[in-house]
Amino acid sequence: MNTWNRYFFTMLVFGIVVLFGCSDYQSVLKSSDTTLKLQKAKEYYDAGQYYKALPIYEELINFYKGTKEMEDIAYYYAYTHFHMNQNLLAGYYFKNFATTYPNNEHAEECLFMNAKCYYLLSPDIQLEQSYTQKAIDELQLFVNQYPSGKYVADANQMIDDMRRKLDLKAFRSAELYFKMGRYNAAAVAFKNLLRDFPDSPYQERAMFMVIKSNYLYALNSIPAKQKERYMATIDSYQLFSNKYSTSSYIAEAKDLYESTNKNLTKIDVNEQE
Repeated sequence: MNTWNRYFFTMLVFGIVVLFGCSDYQSVLKSSDTTLKLQKAKEYYDAGQYYKALPIYEELINFYKGTKEMEDIAYYYAYTHFHMNQNLLAGYYFKNFATTYPNNEHAEECLFMNAKCYYLLSPDIQLEQSYTQKAIDELQLFVNQYPSGKYVADANQMIDDMRRKLDLKAFRSAELYFKMGRYNAAAVAFKNLLRDFPDSPYQERAMFMVIKSNYLYALNSIPAKQKERYMATIDSYQLFSNKYSTSSYIAEAKDLYESTNKNLTKIDVNEQE
């Protein structure tokens, strides 16, 4: 058999297999035998043919509602969405399973998988992070409900991952305010980071940037507002120097502090004249 004939024969066999395979699937879809459909849906699922299993499970949900079989159907239905990368729907069905069947052996697993779906939905750091916060909330819900569960270590690691992402997002946002010359907004954003992420690796730089932001905010303010804003610079410097006396930023922080005192002295002299 020459090369062309072998190719033709191979494609013919492939076409026949596909044709009969599709025909078999269509016959399952059209069948009124729910027991057969339940069996075939699981076979398709086990074979990784989730796109075939999904419509069958959708039909079976209505038929088996309120029965013992429904628990298995709901379980695999949620996972079918998950394996098809439909994480938002999968999360919904996993949580629905966990709340509907709290005594089922898969309830803990499904509540964890609900949280994991939001973890997977968490976008790149430059994008809006509502799914990241949702992941943290759902993971914390899981940990609270199953504090000794087998997925707790994974859940806590995921929470740490999401918090690090939000931490970095907050830090970059604060720095962006500073680069744009919005010094008051920068100072507030850096202080919010210090409050919201006490274990942040950016704590030291954030505290220093509060000083710098306050100083530049005061420097660029109208005279009537400068004294009050320079005092905020002094307060932020004292907090920083008490905590990070050997910081690599301490020299620049001292320069800002000394410049602030000089400017305050000038303001006092002008007020006395």
